[in-house]
This record gives sequence, C-alpha cells and structure tokens, in this order.
Amino acid sequence: MIKTLQRARFFKDIEDEEIKKILDEEVYMVRSYNKGQIIANQGEPCNSLSIIVEGKAVVQNVYENGKVLTLANLSEGDAFAEAIIFAKEGTYPSTVMAIENCKIIFFPKKTILNIMKKNTKFTENFLGLLSQKLVNLNKKIKLIELDSIRRKICKLLLDNYNTKNSLVLKIKSKKELAEEMGVARPSLSRELISMKNSGLIDFNLKEIRILDLEKIEDEFFD
Repeated sequence: MIKTLQRARFFKDIEDEEIKKILDEEVYMVRSYNKGQIIANQGEPCNSLSIIVEGKAVVQNVYENGKVLTLANLSEGDAFAEAIIFAKEGTYPSTVMAIENCKIIFFPKKTILNIMKKNTKFTENFLGLLSQKLVNLNKKIKLIELDSIRRKICKLLLDNYNTKNSLVLKIKSKKELAEEMGVARPSLSRELISMKNSGLIDFNLKEIRILDLEKIEDEFFD
C-alpha cells in the first residue's frame, strides 16, 4: 500500500518510512468495491479524502433526462473528495462508481488535518492538487458551454495541440469522449464524420488527427 500511496499526488516525494508512520499513527479505513458498484452517491455526506489503491473508477453527473457527463476517470493512485471534505455543504457533488473491482483507502477529515500539521510536503502537495483541479474544472466548464459540438471538438484538438504539440488526440472511446463533452454519442459521431468529409480531421477508434490546423482554428474562433 505504501508504494501505491507514493504514486498519489498527496504523498509525492514523501519517504516510505514517513508514510508508514502516518499509517501506523493515524485513523483510516480500506474498503473494497465490485465493478459497477457505487462508491459515493451524489448528495451523500462526505467526510473523507479517498485514494484508489487498486482498480479504476469514474466520476459522473447523471441527469434526469438520462444524460451522463463524465468529469474524471480515476485509476490507482488517484484521489477524490479532497476539496469536498473542507466545504461547508460537505456532500458529494457527483457520483463515483467502480468500473473495475476497486479497493479504496479513506482518510477522515481529522486525519488529513493531523497529517498537514506534521508534514509540510503533504500540505504543499494537497494545495497544489486542489489548484490544478480548479484549472481543469474551469477548462471543462468552458468546453461544455460552447455552442456547438464542432466547436467542442475543435477546442479539445487545439488544447491538445497547444499543450503537447501534437496533431493527434488520443481517445479511449467515443462513449467516454461524448460524456466528457456532455453530448450524445450519435451526435458526436455524426459531427466527426462531417468534419472528416470536410477535410478537417481523420479519426479511428483510438485517436482523432488534425489534417488542417488552420481550418480547425478558423472553425473554433469563427
């Protein structure tokens, strides 16, 4: 478990012995979940920071009309609820579900405060992760607010190009991409085909490739 926690951003650059000391001295809980099982329901009280020790999970908003918006895909070493435990409302804003058999370690709020008092590196890591998540959330909101599926696709492609200097955007599946964008998968497929026919992109099951960067920029900023 110590090696897994070291891969979590909160414990980055903290020595094995220090993590072992935390586990020996502080209160925490480990639970297992089966694939498809809900780890946390939207609206439920939240009083712990959670880190995935094994398996994978997904953070989603599920709306009354059946639409699903994927906010994050989580794997071993990833965390959730780090901001919520200090929020006044103290409830999960989204649903967390296991997409593989999972093992989760839960650190109660009091434990997190104790670790922060004793370990400045943990505090630095914690604040850094919160800041990055705010940046990512802002990007997600801007993506969802765009007025057309084509502009959403163009933004993802341009963001990927600007950060990675790559014309190729790797994707896990059209389903996950549609959920990330907050659109229906058939609508996404139709727009990808339309953009391909227009000579803007090419795509397959695993990637979308920019064929005409200038036209992609024109489409987005038009």
